[in-house]
Formats: sequence, structure tokens, C-alpha cells
Amino acid sequence: MDPYPTIKLIVERGNLLAIVIGLLPLVGALVLAAFGIHWLVVIAGAVASAVVYFLMRSYVELVRVMADMLIPK
Repeated sequence: MDPYPTIKLIVERGNLLAIVIGLLPLVGALVLAAFGIHWLVVIAGAVASAVVYFLMRSYVELVRVMADMLIPK
């Protein structure tokens, strides 16, 4: 049994996780725009998506570095 399943998931599928989580603000903004909220929400959602994607990519890289250095293989 793997003692660190979440770290293993992030190391193996981190790129996909960063993309999916990064797209969530944009999807939320599109849903809000579809319900009649101001269209500028879509631009804000796109900017938020870029920021969240960048933060998730850096988090995935940090977890990969820590996993390579600290978890015995």
C-alpha cells in the first residue's frame, strides 16, 4: 500500500490537474455570463484562470521536487 497516495497522484497527473483546475474559473465565469451577469466577468475569469494555472503548475513542480528528494524509492 502506498503511504502517500495524494503525492503520487500529483506527481503522476500533475500537468492534467493543473489544466483542469486552471480552467475552473473560466468555466464559472462562462456560466455566470450565460445567466445574465455582465460580460466582463468572462475576461476576469480568463485572467483568473491564467493565474490559477500558473500557481498550480508551480505547486506541482514543488511537490515533484520534494517527492524526488524526500520519499525513498
